Amino acid sequence: MARKAIVDRETVLQLLREGKTSQVIADQYGVSRQAIDLYRKQFVQSGLLPETRTTRPITAGEPKPVIQYTPPNTPEPVPEPKPPPHSTTPPLKATTNLSLDQMVDLVIQAFSALKHVPELEAEMAETRKNYESALQQIEQLRIREQKRQEQEARWIHAQSPGIVTDK
Repeated sequence: MARKAIVDRETVLQLLREGKTSQVIADQYGVSRQAIDLYRKQFVQSGLLPETRTTRPITAGEPKPVIQYTPPNTPEPVPEPKPPPHSTTPPLKATTNLSLDQMVDLVIQAFSALKHVPELEAEMAETRKNYESALQQIEQLRIREQKRQEQEARWIHAQSPGIVTDK
């Protein structure tokens, strides 16, 4: 079980009001900065401490730090491949610039997808078999219906020979 340090809340509040940083107060009590930040949050929520975030002042003599942004994982442009001199197909152009890691991930995904091909082929064969079976049943039903209509026409003709049907 973690040890609990004894921290005087009133003293912490007073030190925070004086503008001491959480790290200075934490070092004084032997606790983590996050523990003091929790106290600070409680004081702000209860209205005992105004919500002010301190920033480090920059003196007039110091130049402001220049932060230059460089986007992460910026890939270098991939040169387009030159087609062989006797090729009849146009070369494929890269639509996006991908990093090597992204290309490797795509290749891994492609090989993972290839693992599912036998399952999909089996499912397609089963579907084709069901489709052909359904076609055979439809054809048998069509033949039965045609025979039934022929029998009905013969029966009607046998019942009353004077009636002519146009079926």
